[in-house]
Amino acid sequence: MNREIDPAIRVASRSARIATLRRLLDDVLRVEPQGADQFLAPQTSDIFDRVYGGQMLAQALMAAAATVSPERSLHSAHCYFLRLGDPSTSIRYRVERLRDTRTFSNRLVRAEQDGACLMVVTLSFSAPSKGFAHQWPMPEAPPPEACASRDDLLLAQHQGNPPENSGVPWPIDIRYVDHRPWDEDASEGRNRIWMRAETPLPDDPTLHACLLLYGSDLTMAEPIIGRHPIRWEDLIAARGFFGASLDHSFWLHAPVRCDDWILHVQESSRAANGRGFATGRFYSRDGVLVASVAQEIFIKSTGGETPDGKGA
Repeated sequence: MNREIDPAIRVASRSARIATLRRLLDDVLRVEPQGADQFLAPQTSDIFDRVYGGQMLAQALMAAAATVSPERSLHSAHCYFLRLGDPSTSIRYRVERLRDTRTFSNRLVRAEQDGACLMVVTLSFSAPSKGFAHQWPMPEAPPPEACASRDDLLLAQHQGNPPENSGVPWPIDIRYVDHRPWDEDASEGRNRIWMRAETPLPDDPTLHACLLLYGSDLTMAEPIIGRHPIRWEDLIAARGFFGASLDHSFWLHAPVRCDDWILHVQESSRAANGRGFATGRFYSRDGVLVASVAQEIFIKSTGGETPDGKGA
């Protein structure tokens, strides 16, 4: 699975990716208290022409976690994306404390810009507990070292100038085992993807949960569009097509470390009425199923028109 790529490209892309990760950790995921259960995220990601949904989810988790006892950790998040956000403007997160019991803490978080709600998400935190357990086994996959980095492939393919909105550099190293979104051949709607933050991270469970929640939104559209004659380059450029995530659900089953390799196994079982559905499972390299995700996306033909940015 290794592909011949100029070593200089590998070095440059890794350096840019690590710099983007450090900015994510130092600035983008930093939410500042602004009174009772309100937080401001002054820094936004600039890797897309809109606010990236995974960023809002991670920032909302940081805000909600600040209102929960530290011994409780995230176990689920369920959100609706309502509007496209402006990446040049700060985002305010309003946390509502829905309920606290002996086992669970539930929070509702609204992400707002200029008084408009971009996203609403409910998050549930739980205290440690013991009970029954089982999991599906991890599928076989070649090691991540045998797969090329997504950034390297795109930089090599486009002579160092990847398309706008391609996300290069992403702060997380993505390595495709199966179908890549820009491949011309159709896929079966099933992908295996290795992912990792490639610098050592602090031993902060909330930080690792934030990073996995952030990363869980990066590739969820790909098994959907791979089954249809939609050119990835056209979709990310909004050239004839407009696409947006509608909702996102995430479950954290076990503690995770995002600076170790994680295998994301994703598939799209259905698309109808212009909406595509995808699910994913995240396995640690030693085979533990640490998290699951589900998402529905909306794609429509624009007939060559530029979307107005008001959402679907």
